Amino acid sequence: MFLSAIIPINPLNVPVSVPNRFFGREAHALFLDLVRRADPALAESLHAARGDKPFTVALLPSYVKIGGKSGDAMRFTAFEPRLARLLAENVLPNFPREIRLGNMHFTVGAPLTDRATHPWAGISDARALANLWFAPATRVDTRITLQFLTPTAHRQIHRTILFPHAVQLWGGWLRAWNTSAQPAFEDDLIAQIEQNVALSRYELKTEVADFGAFREAGWVGHATFTCFSKERALWRVLNLLADFAFYCGTGYKTTQGMGVTLRVD
Repeated sequence: MFLSAIIPINPLNVPVSVPNRFFGREAHALFLDLVRRADPALAESLHAARGDKPFTVALLPSYVKIGGKSGDAMRFTAFEPRLARLLAENVLPNFPREIRLGNMHFTVGAPLTDRATHPWAGISDARALANLWFAPATRVDTRITLQFLTPTAHRQIHRTILFPHAVQLWGGWLRAWNTSAQPAFEDDLIAQIEQNVALSRYELKTEVADFGAFREAGWVGHATFTCFSKERALWRVLNLLADFAFYCGTGYKTTQGMGVTLRVD
């Protein structure tokens, strides 16, 4: 099960010192606390795990509309079945009516998980994505356009990469998919992407996420990638993983608000 939940929030106070704060760390702590209340052992394993985590947490930009109106919202995703079920069956139905992020207080609306109610909500699973993209009748395009809603970056040793590269994008999604879903795809996919997939159009800008104690830069906007291979199986896998990015996010600090990604039709 893959889950993306939108939680509408309404600020009760706006401290002068933090009008543009990026509350990713605080939202991450809230997420783990809510999971801990429902399943302490699972929360501990998430906290202790090194490397990639099977969830993302973000506060969406206020211009993203909810019910036709602009407003604040928090987004939780999970792409590991046990965690996704826990969120759907226990955490979301018992979400607190009020929350605190740093020195800001919010009232909380009813969580949304249906894509029809919000474009950044949704529920799917590995079988559904595989059945969609490997069905003979599915039209598979060689061009894939992605929207990066929050600052997105890759971390390479001690450097931050501030521009999208196909190998890094699909490599990260492939790693997350193979960790949490089936069927697993071979690592030689990376070599095929390096040889056959290129950025063909983009409208991107750099934004800075202010975490309070530190700042992180990343790109936001739209980017289109084109696959020049004639191998249709490659096209199908590229499209499947691009859809999966909606749940697993892209790049660095996805559990603290960065890398929120949507494949645009």
